[in-house]
Formats: sequence, C-alpha cells, structure tokens
Amino acid sequence: MQVIRLERVTSTQDFAEAVSEMVDGDFVVVAQEQTKARGRYGREWYSPRGGLWVTYVIKNFNVEEIGISTLKVALSIRNVLSRYVNAKIRWPNDIVINDKKVSGVLLEAITMGERGTGFIGFGVNTNVTSFPQGIVATSLKLELGHEVDNDSLLEQILDKIGGYMVRDTDRIVAELNENLSIAEREVILKGKDWEKRCTALFVDKLGRLVTECGIFEVEEVLRLETP
Repeated sequence: MQVIRLERVTSTQDFAEAVSEMVDGDFVVVAQEQTKARGRYGREWYSPRGGLWVTYVIKNFNVEEIGISTLKVALSIRNVLSRYVNAKIRWPNDIVINDKKVSGVLLEAITMGERGTGFIGFGVNTNVTSFPQGIVATSLKLELGHEVDNDSLLEQILDKIGGYMVRDTDRIVAELNENLSIAEREVILKGKDWEKRCTALFVDKLGRLVTECGIFEVEEVLRLETP
C-alpha cells in the first residue's frame, strides 16, 4: 500500500481528499506536522512535530457504516496503545489515559450511492512534550519517559484496523464497553442548544450512549466532558 509522507501540511485529511482520485487503490498520508488539523465539527486538533498524524484512505467503503467504523478504528488504536499504557475509550472517538486525550479519530467519506471512499483520520500524541493551555492531553513520551517509534506504531495500528474492520458489531460494542472510560461516571453532554449532566452507563448496539437521563446519538452530542 502506498504511503505518502509529508513534512508539513494543513491537514492530512484535506490532502488525502484532494489527491484521492489520482491514487489507485487504498493509500496512507502521514505528516510530521499539521497546521490546520480538525476534529469533530471542525474543532482544531493540536498536531505539532513529534506526533503521529495520519489519514488512511479506503476505496469502496460502505458509507452506511461510518458510525461503527469510527468505533472500530478507536478500538484498534486503543488495542495497540494498551501495549504501552492503560488506554481507554472516551465515547465516541477519543482514546484517553487517565482522562487525558492521547489520540482521536475523524472518519469522513465521499459517497457515490451506497459505496464511496472512506477517509480515516487519526492522530496520536506520541512524542509531543507540551500542550497549549486549556488542552487536557498527554502523550506516550510523557507517560513512558521515552520516545516511541512512529513508523513502528503506524504499522501496528494499520494492521489492527484491517482486523477490526471485519469484526461483527456485537463483538465491537462488547469490547468498547469493557474499555469505556466514562462507564458509571458523571459526564457533561453538550449539544447545539442544550447541556445535560448525566451518569453514563454503556454504549448500545447502535453506537449510542445510554445514560441515566436518556439515550444520545453521536451526531447530537457536540462535546462530552468529565467534571
């Protein structure tokens, strides 16, 4: 599989979308630094040199499975990181260590009927050593006390994504709930014009968050925080 390596780019996601029709088959874009990386709903994602910033492009992607595929990718990354640290999933798309974000996933697609091209964007704070004020995050280097090999980690994650993508939904949801950082904890859920403080319970088979004060779709929750 072709790997496109960039020194500096606005966003691997934007670059991958721009060149997708010019590259045959699945491919990967890796950047040493992103200047305008984005997460869910266009939120800025701090991605300086030292981290692992990637977009994995899958052709002939089933766009109806974006929701469950996001969970599959998050679990893939958590599985690899768990070899080094105690990583958990913060619904719906963050990987955390002691509630500090170490990785995030953004899955987008360009559709043509029921099929399309999937753009799996993910970032891992591997060798980042500091973060701007207000960002609650950590890195593998800060947790371990030494650097990790980005190329080796990328290879491991891509291999895991391939395996997780073919797993059935029941197995994915079960593993997610086993590693859910917010289970039985109070969370603050924020939507467009609302905010609720609830106790999170589990994630159901549709990928929704079940809480004591209701069931929430991924699309309606703009932000989830732990007090």
